[in-house]
Amino acid sequence: MMDSPASAWRQRIEAAFQREQLRSQEVGLRVVVVALPIIVAWITFENGIPGALIYYPIILVLALLLAAPYLLRRTGRFAPWHDYVFSTLYVALVTLLLVLRPAAEVVEVPPPLYLHMGNEVYLFILVAGAVFTFSPRAILWTGLFSAAAWSAVTVWVLLQPDTIGDIPDSYLASLPPEEAIQLMTDPHRVWIGKWIRQVVGLLTVSAALAAFVRLSRGLVFRQAQAERERANLSRYFSQNMVDELARADEPLGPTRRQEVAVLFADIVGFTSWSADHTPEEVIEMLRDFHGRMERVIFEHGGTIDKYIGDAVMATFGTPRPSRSDATNALRAAHAMVAAVEEWNEHRRQSGGDDIRVGIGAHYGAVVLGDIGGDQRLEFAVLGDTVNVASRLERLTRALSAVAVLSDDLVRAARREGAEVEPLMSGLRYLEQQTLRGRAEHSNIWVLGA
Repeated sequence: MMDSPASAWRQRIEAAFQREQLRSQEVGLRVVVVALPIIVAWITFENGIPGALIYYPIILVLALLLAAPYLLRRTGRFAPWHDYVFSTLYVALVTLLLVLRPAAEVVEVPPPLYLHMGNEVYLFILVAGAVFTFSPRAILWTGLFSAAAWSAVTVWVLLQPDTIGDIPDSYLASLPPEEAIQLMTDPHRVWIGKWIRQVVGLLTVSAALAAFVRLSRGLVFRQAQAERERANLSRYFSQNMVDELARADEPLGPTRRQEVAVLFADIVGFTSWSADHTPEEVIEMLRDFHGRMERVIFEHGGTIDKYIGDAVMATFGTPRPSRSDATNALRAAHAMVAAVEEWNEHRRQSGGDDIRVGIGAHYGAVVLGDIGGDQRLEFAVLGDTVNVASRLERLTRALSAVAVLSDDLVRAARREGAEVEPLMSGLRYLEQQTLRGRAEHSNIWVLGA
């Protein structure tokens, strides 16, 4: 059974998280490799020989446990429950170090004293390190197990002979100040209040870090969702239009007049061709044609205004003008002709017939603005320039031409300062041509007549 698009998208996001986890664990492993000899040297200096010997195998095991998740992910054998297992083993070994340390001392030290030396900071470091799992549950588990392990050590110390438990404040108040201070600082005493603060601190830090990671994951998902929506939007609008819509509160601005290049391209004889083919073949051919034209338009900075059956209307200079709109339209017309030739070559190889396309382009003033109602708006390009471009495209039939370009477009391209003359190759200049529905004549350039 195939996954739904939404499910497949979430799987891709999870795969991205897995790659990030692999990279972060690789960095962590490098830190361990650098820190390991420093830690061994410090423990040897602090405890001497043979006192430090008891720690060496435990440190080696800790290093292997830190490397294991990375190696498992690297080989594709990692499972989500491994995060919990390794975090449990980390905490258990660190706690074991705290329990074994009194036994390794040359001078006998009361076990309660090790509860007051800040050793719980190692558990906080482990909780912080769990952030690199990118898993809120794994972080919470590390915090809970650390609090439980520290509590177990505290209880074990409380059960040792000569350990002094909690002392009521009323009893301390009844003692002379010197005796009360001596009892409060007795190395055999376990501060229950401090133990509670340590446990609360571990739980609070792990909860805060888990919430932070959860928010970060949510932010990533929302960002990915926004990119997904933007990608879906670009299926219906040109990329430059999507950029405008996403960038500003009033992206397309007020209604205005502006000079742009307008281009029409459609399939000649499409109506008769579609009558002889199945609906599936018609739709497939239209998608192929529109896809090829779309790529050319976008590559040359154009905007697809609309699809009209088999025709494509594109504009160059919307929603924002540039210094090369006419030149881009001229180049796009040539690129469309080349794309159609390539398409026909492919169709001939697969046993299909050639497709003939007519292209018309004009440059001039248009009116830009939103039209529609409250529920749906459309960014419209209106004016005589649009009508002329459409008439030029229709003129390709009468002239048996591939493309008909207005002299206004060529003049505008030359004014833009680009090297236009190579684009004039193959074009033939015709004066005083009549366009259907227009009284005045137009000077045009014809390609492929």
